[in-house]
Amino acid sequence: MCGDGSATPPDRARLRRDQWFSQSASISFSVGQSMAAVAVPLLAVQAGHPIEAVGLIVAVSAISQTVARLGMGSLMSRIPTKFFIIAATLLLAASCFTLALSSALWALIVAQLLQGVARAYFWTGSQTHVLRASDSALRALSRLNVVQGVGQLVGPALAGLIGAWSLQASLVGAGALGMLAVAPSLLLISFAPFAFTRRRDGAGRRQIWRRPGVSKAASMTAVAGAWRGILNSYLPVILTAAGHAIPAVGALVTLTNLASLVGSAISRPVQALGSRVANALGTTAAGIGLAVAALSPAPIWIPAAALGVSGLGAGILQTVGPALAADSVGAEERGRAIASIGTFRSVSLLFSPVITAGLVLVVPSAAVACGVAGIIISTPALAEFIGRPSAAEPPRGNQEDEEDAEDDSAAA
Repeated sequence: MCGDGSATPPDRARLRRDQWFSQSASISFSVGQSMAAVAVPLLAVQAGHPIEAVGLIVAVSAISQTVARLGMGSLMSRIPTKFFIIAATLLLAASCFTLALSSALWALIVAQLLQGVARAYFWTGSQTHVLRASDSALRALSRLNVVQGVGQLVGPALAGLIGAWSLQASLVGAGALGMLAVAPSLLLISFAPFAFTRRRDGAGRRQIWRRPGVSKAASMTAVAGAWRGILNSYLPVILTAAGHAIPAVGALVTLTNLASLVGSAISRPVQALGSRVANALGTTAAGIGLAVAALSPAPIWIPAAALGVSGLGAGILQTVGPALAADSVGAEERGRAIASIGTFRSVSLLFSPVITAGLVLVVPSAAVACGVAGIIISTPALAEFIGRPSAAEPPRGNQEDEEDAEDDSAAA
């Protein structure tokens, strides 16, 4: 197994049970989190907050997510991974219940701060946990992303149906699902914290995100994060402004997540074409599809088709990227590698709504601003199309120690 960190690895029966608990927690968490992602921007507008503030409110979540991920590399050398997952479920519930009680600006900010930490802890913790219980990084992450994708299919549609009656009620449901995820999280295997790695001199001390495989993975997850940041902030507002009802908006977001699920499912044959091709295809589809959906929100079949293409690309990026990072380092550095690229995702989650909010002030509409942002997201694909393939570099093993982990976080 992938480095369980203990002297006696768990037997296969226990690992199968752990897989079931992990999947149960993931689907419950992802349904609740995706319900909140649809409800929060709509609640902010419904409460009378200006549309320019929506992106900034959502960006608050990315700030706390980034800060939380910065320290995870070294914390995972002290705390078993499962405790990050348990904490995340409780934080998600607290976030949703806060907004169910109040839609004031302070409540939106507090809730988004809590939700950002919840997302950082849950997905980085879950990715690291399943990697340690599997022999194949891509298979483990693909399975996790498929389960997450199923939850994100249900969540937006459920939020739309309940939200047509009451957005606060949909947030109560999301919080309840967060609490439901606590039970299977408590039953996960408590893998030992990662061992501290020793310092090496020279090139071996390079920060983990700068290593060839990890740096490309960071680029892929950054694009996926920017895509998600816009999808969770301005897109629901643009679609409702175009005349689509809240249930229809929920259905469109569900369609997008379905396409993302398909992208995760086909990630293995796509990765077989090479990380360069996977990066180029995923980035182009994610960015251009999002731009078309924003610029042509009606008739409904246009954003539906565009978001399908966009979700497919994002699914490829968010599955192949972490697998590439995990396979590019030694077993004891996998937690740090996943946390490191997760920081890039968090930063892009922060800046994509902020940049879009800035564009809203200088372009004719939020739809145009979102379209421009989508085109910007797709530009890293140009480097893959016109650049030369880089020479493959073998995975690097244990190279840095705890101090290097903190340096990596600061640089990220």
